[in-house]
Amino acid sequence: MIRTMRIFLTTTVALLFIVSIYGLLQEETGLNDFSISLSGHGATTVVQLTDSNILTSDPSWDFNKSTSCTVASRSIKEGKFEWRRNVCTTSKNDSHKMVKGEGDNFVTVDRIGVIRAWSGKRLIWDAPPSKNPVSNIWIIHNGARKVVCATDGTSLLVYNAVNGRKLGNLDATQFREGSKKRTWLSVFATGSEITALVGKVDENGMTNGKHMLMVPLIFSEEKTVDLGKSASMTHSTDQFLVSTMRIQLRKERAYLLALTGRDNKLVHFSLSSSGSKISFSTVLDHPLWTSIDIIEPVNENLVRIIGQDNRYSPTKITTALFHFDGVKAWNQWYGGEEETQFENVGYCLDTNLMLAVSNGKLMAFDTSIIKIPFNGLNVVGEVPANDVILMEVVRCDQDSMSVLITTSKLTMTLFEVGSKENNAVKVNVLWTVEDGLSSVTSALLLDSTDHVVSTEVDQADISKLSLASRLKGQVEAAVSLYQNILPSPDKRNEDFGFVKLAVLLSQEIHRVWGIATTGEKRGLVDWTLDLPENAAWHSLVHGTSNSPSIVHGINGGTHSPFFLALSASDDQMDWACVDGTTGEVASSGSKSLTSPVVQTIPLFGGVGSCRQVAVLIHEDKTASIVPPDSKSMDFVFKNLNKTTNGFYSHVIDKMSNKLEALKLTKDTGEDKLKIQRVGQTSFPGEDIVEVSYPHRDEIIQSPCSILGDDSILLKYLNPHIAVIITISTGGNQEVTSDPIITALAETKTELKGSKDKRKPTGASQPGDVGATSSSNNAGEVPNLFVNVVDTVSGHVLYRVSHANASPDSTISALIVENWILYTFLNKKSRRMELGVLTLYEGMIDKTGLTAFTRPEQSLSFSSLERRESAKPVVLSKTYAVVRPVTALGVTSTRAGISTRQILIATIDDRITAVSRNLLEPRRPTGKVKEHEKQEGLFQYTPLVPLITMTSPSYNLTVTNVKHIISATTGLESQSLILAFGGPDIFFSRLSPSRGFDLLPESFNKILLMIVVVGLALVLFIVNKMSKKKVVKQGWT
Repeated sequence: MIRTMRIFLTTTVALLFIVSIYGLLQEETGLNDFSISLSGHGATTVVQLTDSNILTSDPSWDFNKSTSCTVASRSIKEGKFEWRRNVCTTSKNDSHKMVKGEGDNFVTVDRIGVIRAWSGKRLIWDAPPSKNPVSNIWIIHNGARKVVCATDGTSLLVYNAVNGRKLGNLDATQFREGSKKRTWLSVFATGSEITALVGKVDENGMTNGKHMLMVPLIFSEEKTVDLGKSASMTHSTDQFLVSTMRIQLRKERAYLLALTGRDNKLVHFSLSSSGSKISFSTVLDHPLWTSIDIIEPVNENLVRIIGQDNRYSPTKITTALFHFDGVKAWNQWYGGEEETQFENVGYCLDTNLMLAVSNGKLMAFDTSIIKIPFNGLNVVGEVPANDVILMEVVRCDQDSMSVLITTSKLTMTLFEVGSKENNAVKVNVLWTVEDGLSSVTSALLLDSTDHVVSTEVDQADISKLSLASRLKGQVEAAVSLYQNILPSPDKRNEDFGFVKLAVLLSQEIHRVWGIATTGEKRGLVDWTLDLPENAAWHSLVHGTSNSPSIVHGINGGTHSPFFLALSASDDQMDWACVDGTTGEVASSGSKSLTSPVVQTIPLFGGVGSCRQVAVLIHEDKTASIVPPDSKSMDFVFKNLNKTTNGFYSHVIDKMSNKLEALKLTKDTGEDKLKIQRVGQTSFPGEDIVEVSYPHRDEIIQSPCSILGDDSILLKYLNPHIAVIITISTGGNQEVTSDPIITALAETKTELKGSKDKRKPTGASQPGDVGATSSSNNAGEVPNLFVNVVDTVSGHVLYRVSHANASPDSTISALIVENWILYTFLNKKSRRMELGVLTLYEGMIDKTGLTAFTRPEQSLSFSSLERRESAKPVVLSKTYAVVRPVTALGVTSTRAGISTRQILIATIDDRITAVSRNLLEPRRPTGKVKEHEKQEGLFQYTPLVPLITMTSPSYNLTVTNVKHIISATTGLESQSLILAFGGPDIFFSRLSPSRGFDLLPESFNKILLMIVVVGLALVLFIVNKMSKKKVVKQGWT
């Protein structure tokens, strides 16, 4: 019996531990994370199809136009992101050209002139740049011979497409005619030959058939190339734009298509290798393009042309499909009136269908019988077709066709169109991708549950306090107790505050997205909201101003799902009150502006048309309220009197490099706001490059730090501080007109040979606001300044400087409680430096606070006081980070008890969590004392280790992160983070102090109950057996 019980207990305990370990592993391998990988380029203008993937990019034939330098791949079946490659020499946005080859082969050239040949995501070879920029590039496949040709105008470089070997450098100057030289225009294959086209181009980029020659390329056995005998073309005097020229291959003949410069007609040359017979024709006068973006042959008899039509206001991108009868005549295919212009066209020969987009509507036409106009078909189904830039036929057969469309909002949609049936076609969306998420500039993490914290008491909340309501709640709780025995991740997420919705805004795309972070829709776009495209900027307003009591933080965050979306143009402010959980607009409107908006103050709890209210400060120092209704205005006036000293704000002018502190009051004569300037701080000779504020919803657990020797450091907790980082406009020059910088340089030179005893590095006296130098060598002129400013008074509380900072690198700043962190690139040491400042009011000795002694302290604090003792004592240290930093963030928890982790996003596409102990400015430079060990301090080393094991993104690629935000949950151990700003969006749940108050999601409650019941049963049986044994022994 005892042996059986042992086996039972061992088995149940082992099963319990197995389930717990499995849940722990699930927690740590990212089941609560998601990553959205995007193409990372602008509006798709080139699509290359392979057997299973779609390659997309946004190249430009004009190197003066900036592109993303990115080529990406997605699966055709699901739209799943496969890979993304930077095809430029530099990592920043530059410009590139792209030419499609067979399969997944393509060639790119960047602004510098580096030619790269790719096979999918794999780089096959690259060629160094030529002396002059590459103006055009071609991939020629002619039987077994595959070559890449590139030209800078006069030189034609020929490479082996397989291995990149240079076969020749052909000069076009030998074809000089008179004083004008010819340039290479195109290279194409006809039959078994590869032919180059050379001609004279004038200063307007025009040429004609009279000045063109066809030159065959002769390839030798020594794997070199030379020029054959040239053949002159027809003496046509019609000029055309070289930039619009395209070669269309049909059987054994090549045709040249281009746009004339005289009347924007389409010209058509029939080319032959002999050059003896060159035919010429001009197509219909309609449509009249001012410029051509794409001339793309569809098949032997069809060509699609996309151009700019200025007959519309604004200029409209239109597309037309032309049919060639094989002899001379061209006809435009259109549906209806001749003036009908399609934004894009797709054609499938097997199904005899042509799709077109006009004014955001998808149309279908039957092309089985060629006639003008052809028959229109009814389209059954919805496809997002607003602002379509490109329509590409992915698959075409007798039963259906698959079509990919891309829009200016960077939405990519693949849909399927069935065959004609009863004069209609049915469309079915297969997948949609929101590539515009790669341009997100700001974001919010909103609660998706019904638990909304309000500053106003509603009657519905009061009714919940009645006896009937409380009895009903207790019954519901008892029922839910039984239901919670079974695992329910959704219910658990809701109870613990894990249900968040990420709201993301793109200034460039003029769109807001809502993305679910939990459940089956995790990482998927739940809703979208388009903002006015004529707006100069957009803003998401959420939360409220500083709390009157800041003992435990600013407490400016709210759990409200509503936010204000503001869109400002020159003379108008459009606003929309949006429910972030559903994307529905509760109310909206517009307000005329007489002066630009320079600051926005959030307030929550209004009872007007929207509970979220915003106070707008204008450039002319006037103020207005959004929503502009009487109830919202009364609510704002009520908030002005919440604090004793009044309601303060500030504006930062980056043009004049100054900060102005403002006080808002109610105008006694009228119901409007009055603004009074309180103070001002200017930074002459410097440019403001970064501004950082404390987190509005930050929770601070303790206002002091207890040291190892039982003394206390009092934190300087000022909710009104801001960190303003400035760069000297004079750089690192030794001679400068700025007296402050000159004095600093002279002071450091004098201190070079000084033997006087100085205070420890990193410490400053209260009120020391001079530009304290950090990590600067004597005689070096500082060019980066970190300014700690009180935004209520405009006073500079502290200022530190650094030399050799690179103004072109990313400069980030972060405020955490009384900590200030900032990063910059040191040009001299060529490393990223991380500066840390900690602000304290002072220190209380271990004997200074007892039952009989109490230090003298001021119980009131005001930013307007000018006494020196009100300014912080600052400790500082500078660390080095092994990789360039792109963004800084910090974890946040419900009560601020858990350890804070600093989140560092680096250029190697990784996010790393670093403990604050590693960055503590009080780390000793010498031997660590015993009381310092008790605090967890260890000896100072300048290098901050970025350990892979502490990376929340583990093996995921999170590229070019620019912002990291965090949110609290209902559990103290858990923190939610969201990283965005680049082509990847990453969300994760972190446990900075481990999950001390959370069971894993897969914890087996049923097994636990079985074990408890089994143990109780075993205990009962053993107790009875023991009693019987005692009785039996008593009788014997």
